[in-house]
Amino acid sequence: MTVGETYDPLGAHLRDPYPVYDRARQEEPVFYSPVMGAWVVTRYDDVVTVLRDPVLYSSSAPFTDAFPLREATLAELGKGYPPQPDLIQSDGETHARLRAPIADVLKPDRVAALEPFVREQAADLVASFAGAGRVEFMTQYAVPLPCRTIGRLCGLSADQARLAYEWLDAFIILRSARLTEEEELTGARGFVRLQELIGSLVRERRAKPGEDAISEVVAASVPGEGPLSYEDEAQVVANLFQLVIAGHITTVPLGGMAMALLLGHREQWERLCADPALIPGAVEEILRYGTPASGLYREVTAPTELGGVTLPAGSRVLLRYNAANRDPGRFQHAAEFDIERRRNRHLAFGRGVHFCVGAGLARMQLRITLETLTSELPGLRLAEPVSYRPVHDVRHPEAVHLVW
Repeated sequence: MTVGETYDPLGAHLRDPYPVYDRARQEEPVFYSPVMGAWVVTRYDDVVTVLRDPVLYSSSAPFTDAFPLREATLAELGKGYPPQPDLIQSDGETHARLRAPIADVLKPDRVAALEPFVREQAADLVASFAGAGRVEFMTQYAVPLPCRTIGRLCGLSADQARLAYEWLDAFIILRSARLTEEEELTGARGFVRLQELIGSLVRERRAKPGEDAISEVVAASVPGEGPLSYEDEAQVVANLFQLVIAGHITTVPLGGMAMALLLGHREQWERLCADPALIPGAVEEILRYGTPASGLYREVTAPTELGGVTLPAGSRVLLRYNAANRDPGRFQHAAEFDIERRRNRHLAFGRGVHFCVGAGLARMQLRITLETLTSELPGLRLAEPVSYRPVHDVRHPEAVHLVW
């Protein structure tokens, strides 16, 4: 049977997709998956070809629900703002216009200004459990650090930051996993409530701007001082929704993935503790080897050929960044985890005009996490095997139990 006929990312290959990607790169680097309704792209060079041509490969619909949603769920989602393009779900001039204000609040100098706060929060979180001798790392560190960071960036209260993540997390799972009706409704309600929170903050900051990302995005998106029209408000909310996603969707799983990989390769952890100068390289290798955001869709706008396959206009392609990041045609000893790897130009944050605007913020938080943990708790060990969420598009540790 072909790779496409056996590929089941929502079932058999959910926990460990890498063996099937190894086979695909050799036999069918671009294969059609009836389960995903798309052509799956697994080789590094083919993924880069798509990312470098945003005209031929449109980003107007980069997401697809893994399973059909129930009518009650769709009705609940309909209670929010009407759908709008945003910096991720758009092309050309629209994409450039929507991306600019988000990119501005995440540019390097803004990320650098956040670093003392993030370092303080990392130290505080580690101190809160350092005396216990054990911790479930996701709930006690990997989730709260990005929540506090995005809260600081956007001027949210502690309660608002906590609720924003809870609602966002429920919505992300909604798109990617088999759920009960009540779980679906929880995700849909989370989406609407987060939209409502962002909408209220947009109106508040329009009336009384502050020195926070929401105030800046509102001012840059709709210049002027008067109240926003409903249409303008809906557009700004859609774009800010993606800012909140960018602040959490990669960074939360990255923390847990770092512990799973480094402590699962004990000699690498010990090398890191002995030589902190290795931390920047370790950050990049964790991103390559443990790529959290495993893929996005593109739509072919004109007939073309990719990886030896003819694709008609309207075809959907699913870029598997995690497969490309272990392509031996690009990386020497690609299947090995090596924090001293050289020439590590991975695709964990994409490439081209849609390169992730939150990349710098995610990298900074992971670097500080490794600096703090190697210094304060060098004796860390995995207490049990790491479990992962049953979702197909984000490699997300569910629980990471550590002891020392």
